[in-house]
Amino acid sequence: MDARLLIVGGGPVGLALALMLARGRVASEVLDARTLSAATADRRLLALSRGTLELLSPLVNLPAVATPIRRVVVTSAGEFGRVVLGPEDMPGPLGLTLRYGDLLAPLAAACEASPFVRVRRPCRVTAVSQRPADVTVQLDDGNELLARLLVHAEGTAHAEGVPEQVAVVTDLVVDGPAEGEAFERFTREGPLALLPAGATAAAGRNMALVWCMPAVAAERRLRLDDAGFVAELQQALGVRNGRILRTRPRTSYPLHQQVRDTVCEHRVVWIGNAAQTLHPVAGQGLNLGMRDAAQLAHEIARTVAAGADPSIALADYQRKRRIDRAAILGLTQRAPGLFATRAAPVAAGRVLALGLLNAVPDLRRQFARLLMFGVRL
Repeated sequence: MDARLLIVGGGPVGLALALMLARGRVASEVLDARTLSAATADRRLLALSRGTLELLSPLVNLPAVATPIRRVVVTSAGEFGRVVLGPEDMPGPLGLTLRYGDLLAPLAAACEASPFVRVRRPCRVTAVSQRPADVTVQLDDGNELLARLLVHAEGTAHAEGVPEQVAVVTDLVVDGPAEGEAFERFTREGPLALLPAGATAAAGRNMALVWCMPAVAAERRLRLDDAGFVAELQQALGVRNGRILRTRPRTSYPLHQQVRDTVCEHRVVWIGNAAQTLHPVAGQGLNLGMRDAAQLAHEIARTVAAGADPSIALADYQRKRRIDRAAILGLTQRAPGLFATRAAPVAAGRVLALGLLNAVPDLRRQFARLLMFGVRL
């Protein structure tokens, strides 16, 4: 198979891009540093928006273990006002949650079945060089590949040094939330998200926690026993949103936010986490990456169908992704800081904004559509 295009990174965004290109009869080769078994063993919980589900539905059938998100409750700790996004704003599920490995497995199987996609695992890229008519990629096994276009979809390496913020993650059993209910709770330390995660427990509901906080606070909370951790989490969450019954082992990961100003350089393009590594607030990272993949596949397929060099597509891709990227980057970069500050004028503005957003249906629906679909041109 003559691979017109190389994709570095065999995660959900990279594999989805390969399948989207295949629908346009464009061949691609995916290079991933992990084995498939290592990749599918990843049990992180992902939140897929309605827009992402619409992009994936022509490509794969998602497994039955996916859990619908039917309602999202947004609050600010210690303050009045809440925003509730639900069926009144968008009929049907707002999205769903799925473990990383459970999403990757059907995408990998679909790539395996496609005559337009080849996947190499494990395969690490050691060097990339561009010439006027092509891109040369050096692999760790000494092989060299040639392509007309290279897509970086692997994600950026973590920055050096101690991060200011860390996300503490774990699975919980919580009493009180309705079926399919999710929470975004802003605290002065950082945002806290609770997501529905699978079948209902014997008592309460299985939920996944992503709690963002300063690195020092994360280190301390990782050392707490379960009872101590639950007590502090319950205080941050508030009793109105649910009562935490049990917690499972905790882990953490640093929150390094990195954004490329320019996502295209001649025959090389960056998408998803390789183009922007976002704060996890509102769960926008994967969903923004899927929209990157969809737009890039559309532009490349259109250009190739016209018999033109696929690198010509990159200028239109960058231009058409600018507004959506800017809007989501602005939201994820600014929201944690605005909700973390204790300044009285800002706090008053938070309360007013939440109340207004919840009280005005048109505003609430526009906000929901931004979270679900991004900015559509």
